[in-house]
Amino acid sequence: MARRRGKLLSLILTVGILSTTFTGCSSSNNSTEDGVAKISIWTQEGQVVEQEYYKDAIEQFNELYAGEIEASLQMIPRGNGYEYENKINAAATSGSLPDIIAMDGPSVANYADSGIIVPIDEYFTEDKLEDFVPSIITQGTVDGQLYALGAAESTVVLFYNKDVLDAAGIQAPTTLEDAWTWQEVYEIAKQLKTDDMYGINLEWDLGEGQIYGFAPIIWSNGGELLSEDGKEIDGYLNSDKSIEALEFYQKFAVEGLINLQPLPNDFEEGKSAMYLMGSWEIQTIEESYPDFNYGITYYPKFSESSKVVSPSGDWCFGITSGSKNQEAAAKLVEFLTSAEEVQEYCSAISKPPARISVFDTMEEYQDENKKVIKEQVINTAHPRPISTSYPVLSSEFASALQDIRTGVDVKDALAKVVTRFNEDIKRNN
Repeated sequence: MARRRGKLLSLILTVGILSTTFTGCSSSNNSTEDGVAKISIWTQEGQVVEQEYYKDAIEQFNELYAGEIEASLQMIPRGNGYEYENKINAAATSGSLPDIIAMDGPSVANYADSGIIVPIDEYFTEDKLEDFVPSIITQGTVDGQLYALGAAESTVVLFYNKDVLDAAGIQAPTTLEDAWTWQEVYEIAKQLKTDDMYGINLEWDLGEGQIYGFAPIIWSNGGELLSEDGKEIDGYLNSDKSIEALEFYQKFAVEGLINLQPLPNDFEEGKSAMYLMGSWEIQTIEESYPDFNYGITYYPKFSESSKVVSPSGDWCFGITSGSKNQEAAAKLVEFLTSAEEVQEYCSAISKPPARISVFDTMEEYQDENKKVIKEQVINTAHPRPISTSYPVLSSEFASALQDIRTGVDVKDALAKVVTRFNEDIKRNN
């Protein structure tokens, strides 16, 4: 692991001259040269440390398979306009896809259904998968076949201001079994709200973050977003259980317990007592607010009789149908998801690993706060639905939640989602 630290510091100091494409992106049509299998991989352009990780990982892979396989990497900006996904779609149309693409978890079903990626079961047998957390396998599986595998996972936890809760005599749960219910969080938020501080921050981005962050409220109440096959929405998203869950969510907004337009870092600056946010917020706190006294507890469950359900999902790798060297591509995917690389990658970008064994080798997951993350990723993670019409579900769900926060009737808001989803699934079929 130490082999990369010097390079990392150098990159941070010279980020201004870093090239996005680390090696020339070769087409998968150039399959062999002098007996060496040529493979290419595309990933989204992440933060600086992520770019450096991938650059070094590909170098290490090429050294390991020198004379047998040579991989090249291209990192593509994603942006708000989804330039990365647009480039994949354009390449699929023109027949110029690389051998491997990285994709966000909810995209797997679309790419599998459209034939952009192929099943990888033959390369990743059960014994190779047994160390991966269940959610990462579920995320990459479509119609019983594995199409994608990732190195990292994600989760959402409830951050709280320790000083504020201590002053109120409130003890946050320290075990999964004792996780707060949403009713308890609601009561605490009411108790802690003042003229200068909201009870809780439930703010997410207006896109994918809405379904990622809040769908577990529905699941924990026994509701669903879609049918198991991802083709039916009527009777699922608009079921009594789903409506009940989102009506409770609505109370936080209409009763003024949350700020509908919070500024960045409201929680860290004492403007809200609690904050439902991804585990990546820890990095923001530690880097920018090192003296802030905070704690972490579990994603709330809907009721005492229900179980904790937490968000999950992250970027993963799939092999394209146009690859002329699928076996070599599988070796690169296996390398990038190996225990050593998972630890290296997750340490660099502060994400929880997708391998169970790696949690035990990363010291940070043994402390009081991060053990919550470990427990959720292993035990309570729930991937987003697998459906060819997932993009429509995601965008329409986000719009519905914004309406719900302003007081729109939950049934009416969800009815629009059902209509739009059904229109799209009909077109896809």
